[in-house]
Amino acid sequence: MAACAPELQTDGTGGMGGAGGTGGTGGTGGMPPQCTTADQCPDTPECRIGGSCDEGTCKWTTENLPGTAVGAQVYGDCKQRECDASGVITQADDPDDVYEWGNLCYKNACNAWETPVPESGKQCPTKWGKAGLCTDQFECDECTLDAHCPGGKCTPDGRCVPLHCANGSLDAANGETDVDCGGPCVPCAAGLKCNQRADCEGEGSCGGSPKTCQPPSCNDTFKNGNETDLDCGGSCADDVANPKRCTQGQGCLFPDDCSAGLSCKAGTCQP
Repeated sequence: MAACAPELQTDGTGGMGGAGGTGGTGGTGGMPPQCTTADQCPDTPECRIGGSCDEGTCKWTTENLPGTAVGAQVYGDCKQRECDASGVITQADDPDDVYEWGNLCYKNACNAWETPVPESGKQCPTKWGKAGLCTDQFECDECTLDAHCPGGKCTPDGRCVPLHCANGSLDAANGETDVDCGGPCVPCAAGLKCNQRADCEGEGSCGGSPKTCQPPSCNDTFKNGNETDLDCGGSCADDVANPKRCTQGQGCLFPDDCSAGLSCKAGTCQP
């Protein structure tokens, strides 16, 4: 049976129109501007200065090129602080920037002060003016065996002394100021007799009546003990209550021996 045709509207109203097509999507615009105000172009003082916004682009009046060394460098860390392509500080390797010690018995290396390594066996001058060799304990010793001291004895601190310096007697005629110490022997401990500072351990003061050795101090106006310069550095710098650090041009061993803002470079406090 044939399908019936739809009935015609009898009220005069036309049929419903079809739905309109969907409009096309608008094209994507260009990249947004880098900036709209100067605040969006901050300075990185060592690399970029005088930031401004110029037609949507950040510009600076001074801009160090990538690779330019800038600012305060950390001496001896084998790094160079420099600007990168984006204008910020970065760290680049610098193998020439090794830490140089002011003591021959320490090995120069990157960040060497953090984990010191001894230059064992290296030739060095002893504290008493004789030729010696560096030990594993960073000391410069003249001897390790009696055989190294013809006609003498090798002391525990690596010094060759005459035989009378180990006989348990006071040999004043041979220069001893107390039993087996002072003069040509090892320095005397605090409280023992002396004639001069050189007779005392660490070259502490020699005074009183009779003259006796006093321990080195950070206020005795002498460079003694483990001080790196006169009354500063060493244990004097480690005093928590009153640290005495060395100033520019004075001697040092570790960075902390120097006053704030100074580095210890090859044994001297420098900017």
